[in-house]
Amino acid sequence: MGFLLLSARPGLEVNRRLVKAASARGVELRVADLTRMSARCGPETAVYEDGRQLRDPEAVLARVGNWRPASALAVLEAFESRGVPTPNPSRAVRAGRDHWRTVELLGRAGLPVPPTLAGSDPERLAAAAVDQLGLPVVVKQRRSRMGVGVILCRQRDHLEAVLDSLWRLGDEVAVQSLVPTGGLSFRVFVAGGGVVAGARFHAARGEWRSNAARGAQVEAWQPGAEAQDLAVRAASVLGLGIAGVDLLPGPGGLVIGEVNPSPGFKALERATGADIAGAIVAHMVGLARAPGS
Repeated sequence: MGFLLLSARPGLEVNRRLVKAASARGVELRVADLTRMSARCGPETAVYEDGRQLRDPEAVLARVGNWRPASALAVLEAFESRGVPTPNPSRAVRAGRDHWRTVELLGRAGLPVPPTLAGSDPERLAAAAVDQLGLPVVVKQRRSRMGVGVILCRQRDHLEAVLDSLWRLGDEVAVQSLVPTGGLSFRVFVAGGGVVAGARFHAARGEWRSNAARGAQVEAWQPGAEAQDLAVRAASVLGLGIAGVDLLPGPGGLVIGEVNPSPGFKALERATGADIAGAIVAHMVGLARAPGS
């Protein structure tokens, strides 16, 4: 059957790039629309597309965004239970999508992360953040992406209002110390245990979040040994074969800001000229041909 790419937005340019990169290597890669798929668990597992049961692909990659992520991961889990290899297992994707879980795992492994708090009451969490972290702090919805749901709070009343509002909406959050980067961050793309490309991001004028989705300027950057080691180790700790690792230049050195299990790479390819899509396909080919797969 070839390889399968799971996406709730099959028409994205990154998906087309992956199909093209696979074709250039003589590999069949089909993009499956997750909104048309379902999974069955129990004594027998199966995956269906428009009610038709699918045969197992040689390898599967799920690009899980914010559209029904639990349902998307159910499909991936069904394939995993049937022995289909994947670069990013469901448990690793769940960890990478959760800012608290990411920091907890990385910190336990001894990797540099921002001091982070979580709590079950907004007022008490705000008080703890001011006492333990100081102001300003960054409030993150635990599953926020592309800078959405990431809020800078410089005053206590603002922090209390943000936390109270998010709690009333039913959102789980984490509160982090602000790493004073001056609007600068680095993205290191990891595939198959190696670094494929790196880029430097400069925040747009008037914006403190330095990511491409918020208008940041992107330029090629060659990560040094420390940055490469941090990125590869971060992906490994979470169990991700493919990841975009964001590094922040803190006063004491590089800090891991985020590990994205479904990273976009359009801006990174454009800035660096690296064949990131090809590296992803190559990693999938290696998994499919590994002994026991």
